[in-house]
Amino acid sequence: MASHATASAAMLKKTLRTNYRRKLAHVVVLADSTKLVTLRDAANVLLDAANARSGVPDYAIRMLLMAAETAKRADIAAATGAIERVLRARRLL
Repeated sequence: MASHATASAAMLKKTLRTNYRRKLAHVVVLADSTKLVTLRDAANVLLDAANARSGVPDYAIRMLLMAAETAKRADIAAATGAIERVLRARRLL
């Protein structure tokens, strides 16, 4: 599973046309009161979750990349939802 986490990290670090400073569709508050505001905040938490456990689901990474690249509201909303599902499944929400 370490290779999956490494591949995930490489995908999230992709820099062509990506802007991880874009805001999520809404602020996501973790169980420890950490607030996720941007795609970068979410990527950092997903990578930490991947390192602590098995890999991050590919769909969440794809949604995050798409939102960072396109900046479309629908893509950002889909990414926010995917991120929340992963975090909820990992009991971080």
